[in-house]
Amino acid sequence: MVDESADKPVELTFEEQLAAARAFAMRSLARRESAESELARRLRQQGYQEEVIEAVVDYCRGYNWVNDERYGAMAVRAGAAKGHGPIKIRFELRRKGLDDNQIDAAFEQPELDWFELALALLARRANVADLADFKLRMKWLKYLLGRGFTQEQGRYALSALQEREL
Repeated sequence: MVDESADKPVELTFEEQLAAARAFAMRSLARRESAESELARRLRQQGYQEEVIEAVVDYCRGYNWVNDERYGAMAVRAGAAKGHGPIKIRFELRRKGLDDNQIDAAFEQPELDWFELALALLARRANVADLADFKLRMKWLKYLLGRGFTQEQGRYALSALQEREL
C-alpha cells in the first residue's frame, strides 16, 4: 500500500507560518543587524506570504529588533571604517531600502570627518613621492572617487598629503 498523503506538501496555517517566520527573523537578526526591507526580502526568499512578512516586520519593529535609523548609523560607521566615502555609503543605504531622511540622519555623526578619512586612506595607500607627478595624482584622485569620496574631499587629501612632505 502506498501512502499518497506523503506526496502532498503540508499546508501550514497562518499562525504556524507566523511562528516559523518569527523564528527565522530572530535567527537572522541575531547574526547581524538588518534594515526592515532587508529582513522582508530574506523572508520573501524563504517563501513566506506578504501578510506574514508584514506581521513579522511589525513585530520586530515593536520590540526594536529592527530599526532603520540604528541600522543606518551603524552602516555609516562600518563603511567609514572600511575606507568608503559618503557617496558610496549613501548608495548602499538606498539600495538597502532606507529613505533620504533616514540616510541624512545616519550621516549626522560628529565624529566622522570625511576629509580626514580620505586623507588617512590616501596616506596609507599612496607613496608621497608619487604625488609630484600629475598623472599619478589624478590616479590617486580617481581611486578616492571610486571609494565614494567627493571631488573636494579627494583634492583636500592630495594637497594635505603633499604639504606633509614639504
